[in-house]
Amino acid sequence: MKFHIVSHTHWDREWYKTFEEYRVKLVRVIDDLLDLLENNEDYKSFMLDGQTIVLEDYLEIRPENRERLSKLIKENRIIVGPWYIQPDEFIPSGEALIRNLLLGIEIGEKFGSVMEIGYLPDSFGQSAYIPQILNGFDIRDSIVWRGISDEDIKEKEFWWKGLDGSKVLNHYLPLGYENAKWLSLNDERNEEVIMANIKVQEPLTSTGQILMLCGYDQREPNPNLPEIIYKLNKRYKEKGYEFVFSSLEEYVEEIRKSKKKLEEISGEFRKGKHMRVHASIGSTRLDIKKLNFELQSLYEKYVEPIQSLALLWGFKYDNSMINKGWKYIIQNQAHDSIGNVCTDKTHDEMEIRYSKAKQIGETLILDRLQEFSTKIKLDSDKGRPLIVFNTLLSSRKSALEIEVFLENKEFILLDRFGKKVEYQIISIEEVDLNDFSIESHFVGKNTSEKCYRVKLVFIADVTGYGYTIYYIQHKKYIDDNENFILNGNILENEYILVEINDDGSLNIKDKYSGKIYFNQNIIEESGNAGDEYDYSPPEEDRLIYSKGKKADMEIILNGPIMARVKVTHSLSFPKDTYAKCRCDEMEKSTIISYITMYKGIKRVDIKTIIDNKVKNHRLRSLFDSNIEANIHYADQQFGILKRQNYLKEVEYWKKDNWQEKYYPIYNQHKFVNVYDGEKGIQIMNKGLPQYEIIGGDNPKIALTLLCTTDYMGKQDLVNRPGRRSGLHVKTPKSNMLGVFETEYAIATINNEIEMNSLAEDYVYSLYSYMPVNVSEEDTLISDEYYPIVTNNEYIGTSAIKKSEKDEALIVRFYNTQNRPIEDINIKYDSKTFKDVKLVNLREKEIEIDKRYEIKNSSINIKSMSSNEIITLKFLLS
Repeated sequence: MKFHIVSHTHWDREWYKTFEEYRVKLVRVIDDLLDLLENNEDYKSFMLDGQTIVLEDYLEIRPENRERLSKLIKENRIIVGPWYIQPDEFIPSGEALIRNLLLGIEIGEKFGSVMEIGYLPDSFGQSAYIPQILNGFDIRDSIVWRGISDEDIKEKEFWWKGLDGSKVLNHYLPLGYENAKWLSLNDERNEEVIMANIKVQEPLTSTGQILMLCGYDQREPNPNLPEIIYKLNKRYKEKGYEFVFSSLEEYVEEIRKSKKKLEEISGEFRKGKHMRVHASIGSTRLDIKKLNFELQSLYEKYVEPIQSLALLWGFKYDNSMINKGWKYIIQNQAHDSIGNVCTDKTHDEMEIRYSKAKQIGETLILDRLQEFSTKIKLDSDKGRPLIVFNTLLSSRKSALEIEVFLENKEFILLDRFGKKVEYQIISIEEVDLNDFSIESHFVGKNTSEKCYRVKLVFIADVTGYGYTIYYIQHKKYIDDNENFILNGNILENEYILVEINDDGSLNIKDKYSGKIYFNQNIIEESGNAGDEYDYSPPEEDRLIYSKGKKADMEIILNGPIMARVKVTHSLSFPKDTYAKCRCDEMEKSTIISYITMYKGIKRVDIKTIIDNKVKNHRLRSLFDSNIEANIHYADQQFGILKRQNYLKEVEYWKKDNWQEKYYPIYNQHKFVNVYDGEKGIQIMNKGLPQYEIIGGDNPKIALTLLCTTDYMGKQDLVNRPGRRSGLHVKTPKSNMLGVFETEYAIATINNEIEMNSLAEDYVYSLYSYMPVNVSEEDTLISDEYYPIVTNNEYIGTSAIKKSEKDEALIVRFYNTQNRPIEDINIKYDSKTFKDVKLVNLREKEIEIDKRYEIKNSSINIKSMSSNEIITLKFLLS
């Protein structure tokens, strides 16, 4: 048996201390590490936790040590990457995980060497999409810990198969990343460590290779390790044990040499049998998780696609500035950080990073649009131009709410051909433009300039990725459409009919199938005796529902394009929750839901505003599927994943001493639905990543709106017995007292195509921009332009961005379905693009196979595997 001893540290950049508090120790650890490696050739190597951000953090303080650091990295004595930061695998988008690797590898390569192993030692469960993401970077091995159970595997080495068919050789850490941390010069202590590893690891391997990670959280290298290994070899020689000072790459190489036939397993790993995955962690600090969603979306779906359009016309694409914004976002996506299991101080700093990313992103968009719009051929005779951008590859008709400043209250809306477009006023307010501009000390006071701030809504029609122009013309608008959407308590459009009940719940009729979905958007409130890591009820809980309690209803807007109804619940909740029970004292809370329906849009939007006045509780919205099914569908990083409605382990987890309860509470991205093959109900969200399936084969979707707690870690929870996770530190801001806004939507679905197309249209709205100044001189850009288009609604858009290395456009899309699809056609502007290449996620060119046919401004793809990601590189002419 061969024991691979790897010296390492697990470096949480922030957690129960802030980044700067931890950095003080980081600088000291790397200072000492440089001295140790330079002065002791027997100290073979040290791994910096599979990430490269520690290099940036260290060199910001010690720039004079860059060459020393670089030399040791080139020699593979300090091992870094491939990640920029150790990520959570469920909350970040697929594109964010890709950028994490892109940044990490780019930084590591500048120093000379990057570890080519998907090392994920502490993520709270493993996403099903990791194999294909790693394969996209030519990474063929992964090493993981949490989420894997002996119910799933026979050996710790197995092929982990991605949903698209890609594979990595996965190496499970049955004792975690600290299984050799107690190695020392003490023989008796070492005997305990070796025997513990043999007991657990030997039955799980047929290769004879045992991995021993000598390190722990924020741990410096053990300087005695060469001597310890020498003594171990001497002590255990007669038993045939060999101990080597090794690295993960050397360990993996030995496993691959064995040529053993290994098991193949597909899917996600989220079982907390041997080590906690904190299955309900997706509900903590939903204010911060919502910021994560908003900032990911800003960069993926607006900053980069809009900058890319400008790039096609010769304008600068500021990749360095964009990547700076991405770094702020990804720094917040470390597993502890975006899990929000940190101190209030740490969470405060996360909010600052999101704020910085937002400032960069929004400024980049506006600066580029101000330049770009001056070159578009606009027809001022038609009126004030409004540019509408679609940053997805597929065409859509979408409701667009905009705010514009106009000189006159009366106007008509025209498309680029001069045809009238129906619109509806939301609000009109008289304002002074002087209030929105700087006054110069040289010029003096600005002249008062009265105008109207107008909010309106219309249905915009866009063909694909690109933009079109609408015009606002000063002329009396005659609105003769008397078909208002709201009639009494009934909202109705072409696709659905929604009845608002006295208690504020909704009944939704799908006009195509005739199916009625009762009991939609019922508020459920319960106690939370858990902590930042996990929701957990008190021993005796008390649940409160909005069902059957009369709500107030007020009409906010009603017209032919949009209707909005305000539903107000005044509910009393226990003021606090304890481990045993809930508080007797009650506090009234107001929950307001704005119910909105648009003409021609197959969904009903809900914005729920919670005035939270109580501590340690959870609020959810319940949606009865009214369908019998044992599975449901959830949107994950790259499309749909089928999941079970009932998990049998819930019956015996406690008896078998699992680390935590295993039940159908999951993370999601854009949506979750219950669908029987012909009809179903889909709940979409903007930054609400957690849901639970209640009722097994008669499923009800419970969407978490708010979950609050007062401590980082607690002991002996109902859902997580025994020791606490984290520290017993007060986190009052995690009680989220105050007002919190949530956004979600309900759609009925009648086929698989609708799942992603309805969700993308809701989550990633169209973007509009009204130029301040219009010039008709030196214009060269068409007033409508769609450089890349697909009509296949199964396709999801992941990225439209500039290539990291050259002047080309990277377009990444994926099959949203959990099954193969055929005949994908993508049309592109061959005048703008001289050639198209197939590249991997690392943006390196790969061979185009027989599935692809590129000719006549068209890319035809015969088939795409389940959830397959494709990245195309469009070379600019």
